[in-house]
Amino acid sequence: MTQNLIAEIQAKNSQINQSQIIELLTAERERTGGLLGDDTLLRLIAAKLGVPVTQVTFQNNRFISSKHLFAGLYDVNVAGRLIAIFPVKTFSNEEKSGKLVTLLLGDNDGLLRVVLWNEKTELVEQGELRAGQIVELLHGYTRDDRYGKTELHLGTKSLIELQSPQITDTYPSLEQLTTKINTLNPNSGNVHLLGVVKAVLGKTSFARSGESDGVVMRFVLRDDSGEVTVVAWNEKVAEIEKLFRESTRLLLINAPVKETKNDIVEVHVDSNVYVLVQ
Repeated sequence: MTQNLIAEIQAKNSQINQSQIIELLTAERERTGGLLGDDTLLRLIAAKLGVPVTQVTFQNNRFISSKHLFAGLYDVNVAGRLIAIFPVKTFSNEEKSGKLVTLLLGDNDGLLRVVLWNEKTELVEQGELRAGQIVELLHGYTRDDRYGKTELHLGTKSLIELQSPQITDTYPSLEQLTTKINTLNPNSGNVHLLGVVKAVLGKTSFARSGESDGVVMRFVLRDDSGEVTVVAWNEKVAEIEKLFRESTRLLLINAPVKETKNDIVEVHVDSNVYVLVQ
């Protein structure tokens, strides 16, 4: 089968030869850590080259680590700790309507964005899924988001299973995933912070072109290593105001670090950041 797939790729894309295909196959083997067979990898290579391929199925009952996932896999099983659960959203267009909710799952290799569709969102609405739980997510499929980062989707045939509290040490805790404030720098990207609100610096409104006025609020967050100014935007301001006062212990998940014109590092809280009182 492997040789047939190589021949098929060559036949449908004359710009690549067998040696180049084998080089690509070797690179994909290394990237996926040997978790996928050559036939599956060749179908993925063919898809990248524009050669029509059949559906790629990850035929494995084992759980796969977040670092080994990439777009185009089906029937994927993952496990980890729920780090964040965002509000359920509804959508409607000319083709379809429904609901979705985004989760962040943490395992020993990092964070994975997970999207639950339609009836699966009821687990969030009914409070059965909560941050901190260990879960198994079964029979999902992977896609790349608009930034090219792989995410897992769970639809009608997917399953979600809660795991016993006895295995909570298998995956990192919320606190273990956080970054110390004194290590923040302009290249930190998106971080997870756990700290205490030291001071609320106030909020202001600003005009937005073609939209209602926006609002921004600043407060100081500190941990045992230092402190940093946090900037909350628009709908997050109302959410945070309900949660905290001075001395409140906050967990921020997926917060971008930015540098001001005065070379000062700040942490920003927008709609993509999960905020939890600890």
